[in-house]
Amino acid sequence: MKFRVSSRQLDVALKAVAALVVVALLYLAYTAWDYQRRTQTTTIAARAVDTLAEAVRREPRNPDARILLGQALAGQGRLNEAIEQFQAALKLDEDNPVALEGLGMIALKQQQWATAEGYFRRIVDKLSGGQIAGADERLERAYYYLGVTLIKRKQYEDAAGYLKEALRIRRDASDTHYALSVAYRELGILDKSRQELETALAFDPLLPEANYDLGRLLVKDGDLAGAAEAFRRAIDGAPGQPEPLKELEKLGPFSERLAKAEALLATDKKAALEQARIAAALDPKNVDAARIKARLLQELGSAKDAADAWEKVLQLAPEDPEAVAALEALSKKK
Repeated sequence: MKFRVSSRQLDVALKAVAALVVVALLYLAYTAWDYQRRTQTTTIAARAVDTLAEAVRREPRNPDARILLGQALAGQGRLNEAIEQFQAALKLDEDNPVALEGLGMIALKQQQWATAEGYFRRIVDKLSGGQIAGADERLERAYYYLGVTLIKRKQYEDAAGYLKEALRIRRDASDTHYALSVAYRELGILDKSRQELETALAFDPLLPEANYDLGRLLVKDGDLAGAAEAFRRAIDGAPGQPEPLKELEKLGPFSERLAKAEALLATDKKAALEQARIAAALDPKNVDAARIKARLLQELGSAKDAADAWEKVLQLAPEDPEAVAALEALSKKK
């Protein structure tokens, strides 16, 4: 299972600054239709590149102008052109952290791990001795991406060291805690790996990669219901990733889990709840599984968990009278 540094997430990271450039330069007139909105955004992004390219032509020795153009080009996927602009900026302003970060992100996207490591190390060398190093977001990102790059290069001990440096600057970075859990896992330090995994999920309960790893741990623990729900969160958070779906399907089939839940209702409600939770994770659109789970949680679980389960029933069956009544009853207990 891939973690943060995937092609999809790097695309988002590369486009983030480019999007800011677009907003700063041009008025974005949204329309009601999604297709029109996407078309217009693409056109405006192209105009932003043209505007920034003109700024570079006017001031070819302005490194900031070249960096902005490089960011905009990277956001459009024009990576070779972006590299040219970032490298030109470095000739004008040696070790500029923003230009180095742009080149490092592109190297990560292209899976050029050694090249990426070099760029992020240069940022660390440049910024780590600064007066604001303890609160420098640029340095935090460099530590994080250097750690991730070293994981890709299987240098897990060094990776853990840099990830911990990133956490000294930003303690609530769920992605960094998750990456550190991977480094510890590969080093065989399983108690710390799990601790970092749980911390990552405390900051971001929906983090797909962390939920996938948690699901695998819960299977080993024998908590199949918790594992099924973790795999479902991973699937919903990262559509198209095959690993969590394969693991979840191993806990099926759905029909057997639902049948067991129904059969156990009269004799063992805790066991019935476990089966219902697995069934609801296997088929989150099945109202029968969702209803049994909600009923049992209302009787055996916390009020919050029960309310969330009944809300799910309402999503599947709007204005369902049993769900409405249950939520009203739960609200009175608060």
